Amino acid sequence: MQKRSKVIALVTGITITSIIIYSCKKSFIDRKPIGQYTIETYFTTEERAFQGVVGVYDVMGWNRTFDKMFWSLGDGGTDDTPIGLNRDDGSPPYVGINPVVDYTNVGAAKLSPAMENVYRGYYEGIYRANVVIDGLQKSTIDQAKIDRFLAEVKTLRAIYYFMLVNYYGGVPLYTTPINPGDESSVTLARASVREVYDLIENDLNESINNLPTKAQTVSENMLGRLTKGAALTLLTKVYLFDKKYTEAASTAQQVISSGEYDLNNDYYANFVQATTNGIESIWEIMRAENYTDNGGGWGADSFDGTGTPVAVACGGWGQNSPSGDLFRQFEAADIRRKYTTTLETDFLQGVQMCGTPDAPGMAKHVIPGKIEGDFPRSDIIPLNWVLFRYADLLLMRAEALAAGAPPASPAPADAVDLLVQIRDRAGLSNPTAAEFQAYSSEALLRFIRSERRRELGMEAWRLFDLRRWGSDSTKNALMRVGKINTTDRPWNDAYLLYPLPQSEIELSKGAVTQNPGY
Repeated sequence: MQKRSKVIALVTGITITSIIIYSCKKSFIDRKPIGQYTIETYFTTEERAFQGVVGVYDVMGWNRTFDKMFWSLGDGGTDDTPIGLNRDDGSPPYVGINPVVDYTNVGAAKLSPAMENVYRGYYEGIYRANVVIDGLQKSTIDQAKIDRFLAEVKTLRAIYYFMLVNYYGGVPLYTTPINPGDESSVTLARASVREVYDLIENDLNESINNLPTKAQTVSENMLGRLTKGAALTLLTKVYLFDKKYTEAASTAQQVISSGEYDLNNDYYANFVQATTNGIESIWEIMRAENYTDNGGGWGADSFDGTGTPVAVACGGWGQNSPSGDLFRQFEAADIRRKYTTTLETDFLQGVQMCGTPDAPGMAKHVIPGKIEGDFPRSDIIPLNWVLFRYADLLLMRAEALAAGAPPASPAPADAVDLLVQIRDRAGLSNPTAAEFQAYSSEALLRFIRSERRRELGMEAWRLFDLRRWGSDSTKNALMRVGKINTTDRPWNDAYLLYPLPQSEIELSKGAVTQNPGY
């Protein structure tokens, strides 16, 4: 394979059914289209336009995006998992990941095949989105369909850029299709973090009004497609990360006021396939047990979860086991503990689990009692990944309200109410609402942030939370599990971002610069 084929711009065709599909064995300029269509002629029917949209969704299910690498970094690079898990078994997508998530050599990420694939994977999604956006803008199909398809694709592009900016900081900003063979595309310099966030926020604000409600997707038998609630939740997360606290609180309130979502009475119901897409679910990455390469559902159906459903839970490969430190965050009465960090005295769905306080087992993202041989594909288990939950949204609004208030001011009453809702469902009654109300805004903010870890443990958002809270939060968390120490693994503020793949810097001839510290 020629070097040119590594360039982010030079990616595969747009969709699994193909507008223009190129062989991955050759460089871009050597590739010949297998399909019969160009961008100009493909989007002339609603069916083909929808296939193009599905091709953008498809990226959500890849190992290098929201599958194995999402939790390998989002959980594995934090205090939610212990040091020394054998994630890199010598096979994709893990190659070169161990020193990165264990912090023995974070700089190795710039040469890691796994980390290069993360970077490239999200850009492939962006490329597909840009092609579909361009095609839809030239299409003559029904305008209402165009508006909805554009809203979905722009929201997906926003998700992909959101992941990139939080992994790497400012990145090259592509908003139009890349001209095949145009070498100048690889010399696009990095945009600033501000510019990336501006694009994300603009894409989402343009899209929300043209997306359906969750109830509409249910009536269409299209659960898993993006909704207003999903886009507003992502925008809330984006505003919170961007420290736009007033805006974050406002968008979160729009989701609350929609009346489409609520907390499940049963916390564990969020992680059982029979009760997926319930009232707490805002958006899930859909799964299909009867996997086929290009079908089996309306959209992406190849999300791999955590691999073997019970081996991971009880040791096995040990690729994503919870840490003892996470176990110790739960109060004795907290019902969330056994659904996040299991002990051998726990039973889930009638199956005895495993684990000790120092080495607990996994409960989320596994199917108790099942082994990989029980499924048609060992890496495909029928268990959705809930990417956005209503509980997360409530905590984001609470955090935005507390963070936006003067530190010494009384705790905002709305933030207290949201926090109490979360803790009530967990079976916890202390502190009481009155006691929380006596907190300062700063003290309540600290409590809300700690509550996020208990509520969302092992759901892969921990890395981004720690990073946005700053170097002290990240350093202290990693020191608790031995990933950072004062001797051979000292903290470096550079660890708040990963280094960009060295291959991309070289191919850009220096136009793309490396993050400081690497």
